[in-house]
Amino acid sequence: MSKSAVMAVGGGIGFLWVALAVLSSMSAIQGLQNDRFDWFMGWGLVGVLLFIAGLAALVGTWNHLYRVLRED
Repeated sequence: MSKSAVMAVGGGIGFLWVALAVLSSMSAIQGLQNDRFDWFMGWGLVGVLLFIAGLAALVGTWNHLYRVLRED
């Protein structure tokens, strides 16, 4: 596969996870507004973990393509 195709797949997954993190964080805020602390904690934790995973996917894809794989 070409580097651009791999970056599209890895970047797409990373951006999808970050988007899901934003949506779950919005749900957590809505739970806090509804006085549901358990809802806030659950979806807040999911949002944080998805954000970390998305950021790791983006950085990891870039790092692997442009720093680890060297075309000789």
